[in-house]
Amino acid sequence: MQNLALDTNTYTALGRGNKALSKLIGGVIHIGLPITVLGEIHFGIMNGSQTKTNSILLERFLSNTRVEVLNINNDTAKLFGEIATELRRTGRPIQQNDIWIAALCKQYDYRLITNDNGFSNITGLELINF
Repeated sequence: MQNLALDTNTYTALGRGNKALSKLIGGVIHIGLPITVLGEIHFGIMNGSQTKTNSILLERFLSNTRVEVLNINNDTAKLFGEIATELRRTGRPIQQNDIWIAALCKQYDYRLITNDNGFSNITGLELINF
């Protein structure tokens, strides 16, 4: 199966035991985690009531050899600008973190698993909704 990237809501749903997502992810060779998603996950951990447990779970997830953190570089920044401009021109702005997530998925050729409908307005971004 093609490479799949996780949105923050997908990571959370997996952690809560979503069996359909677990099955979908199980057959994937590479699981992308956009760096902005990683930041959002850390924010959630630090502001939650189970900081230690969730930090351990995240470290375990990141140590999986199939998981690749998708990092930002100049190419990502250019894609960010293109996506943000297109969304602004069409009157469909979304959160800036989501634009970074979309840019990383497009750059690294990952499909994005999400339940956030805002991503559907981005041309060329392949989505799997759950």
